[in-house]
Amino acid sequence: MERFIIQQSECKPNHLVCTDTENKIVCIFEQSRFNETQEFTLLEDIKNPDASQLAKAANDMADWLYNNHYKKAMP
Repeated sequence: MERFIIQQSECKPNHLVCTDTENKIVCIFEQSRFNETQEFTLLEDIKNPDASQLAKAANDMADWLYNNHYKKAMP
């Protein structure tokens, strides 16, 4: 299974959803405006999430989007 999955949002027009299957986080963002509109959500209820691990996961996702889906994420 791929670590990251990107797909169109079914709820918000002109938005994409990127899922990190390894860290169980989801980011929704407006197409071509990742840096300005990113909103992260945890898929599982974690009582004390590790902030540094979440920050690394968010950075890994941004890098993956930049390298694999630049036109979808960046202007």
